[in-house]
Order: sequence, then structure tokens, then C-alpha cells
Amino acid sequence: MNEVLVVQDLSKKIRRREIIKDVNFQVSKGDICGFIGPNGAGKTTIIRMLTSLVKPTSGEICLNGYDVIKNRKEALKHLGAIVESPIFFSHMSGEEALMNLALLIPNQSKVKRQQKVSEVLEIVGLSERKKDKISTYSLGMKQRLGIAQALLNDPTVIILDEPANGLDPIGIVQLRELILKLNQEHNITFFISSHLLDELQKICNRLVIIKKGEIAWKGTKEDFLNLGQEGASLEEVFIQLIQ
Repeated sequence: MNEVLVVQDLSKKIRRREIIKDVNFQVSKGDICGFIGPNGAGKTTIIRMLTSLVKPTSGEICLNGYDVIKNRKEALKHLGAIVESPIFFSHMSGEEALMNLALLIPNQSKVKRQQKVSEVLEIVGLSERKKDKISTYSLGMKQRLGIAQALLNDPTVIILDEPANGLDPIGIVQLRELILKLNQEHNITFFISSHLLDELQKICNRLVIIKKGEIAWKGTKEDFLNLGQEGASLEEVFIQLIQ
């Protein structure tokens, strides 16, 4: 398999307390991998290390073969991410916000930036609202704009941290459909942290489960569901494992 995200012996200490302990997992190209665990298990810390916002105490993280710590610039070229909620200047239009963010991508002409912004707005279904101020956007639209931002650098992997938080049922369905579209039509790999296990069950093919800073389980969704009784949901098997 073509592994696009490899985590080896990842650990993090804060004031001599080890909060992440020898974490190992791999995500292959084309996967939608759910990352789950109880509150305080270390999910956010790991995501911050994967996105180079926090430096690990030890271990390695590789994106498309590039070490996130030793070769940060090259590694992050292949990554899109929304850590917590996307934040934009509300007085700007969606198009203006993305054009400003596209300036951070090197070696692109204004014409190329405009083309890319138009392309990602079309992909996330915001073309008709691109001239409207972000202050008029619903929470679901802001989340899709955040994904449009993550698409600007043509990532092979997108990391999402609780992407459905606060969304209404329609927004959740639209987000689910967008993730599946990007995965199936654009071959983008996803690593998604979420407490909405019913949603993860609908879209993920693999799971990484963390408990008290350590890997409690990893593998295919089907193998995980087989740990429970016949017909058990992801939520039911997860609770059984964690308790």
C-alpha cells in the first residue's frame, strides 16, 4: 500500500509527564481514517503534532515520505488541515478570504490564484455565494469554506479536527457528502477526529483509537465492528472497548 501518513514511536512529555506514549499508525492513500477516543485521551495533542503546531518529544511523523520535523516545508506542501473551527475575517467575502490565503502559496501568478480559488469554491459548493460577506454564511458554509482553504495547495492528505461540531443535520449531511466526493473523485486521503461516531461509521474505512495517550486499537472499520455483537454500531463497540 502507498502510505501517505506514517507515525512512528510518537511521544510527548509536558513537565516530565508523558501524555502521548509511543504512538504508531499508518494511513494509506485513499483512506478515510477515523481518529477517536474519550476526552483527554490526547487526540488534539496528536493532531497538533501531525500539523506541526506542536513539536513531539520523540518519534517521527512522515507525510508522503517527508519528515514533518526535519523537512517541515516539504511535508506541509502535501497537507491541508482544519484544527478546531476555521476562522475568517467576517467583513470579507468568501472569495476575498481565499484570495488572501492563496498569497501564501509560492510561485503562483494572480491569474493562477484566481483560477484555483474559483476551482475550490466550485468543489465545495460555494460558487454562488463567493461574493457574499462571510458574516452572512451559516456555520456549515464556513466549514465548507475552511475545506476550500485546505484545498488551495492541492493536498494529498486533509486532517479535520471535529469538523461537524455545531452543525445542524443538513450541514452534517453536506459535510459528509463533500468528504466522500473529495475522497472518491479527487483521491484525497482524510484523517478525521470526531465524537460523532455515527458519522464516522458512514464514511470511514479505517480507525485509530486512542486511550490515555496510547493506541487502544487500529485497523479496518469492519474488523473493529466484528469485535462487538452482530449488528453492533461503532459507538457500541467503542464504549465496550474503552470501558
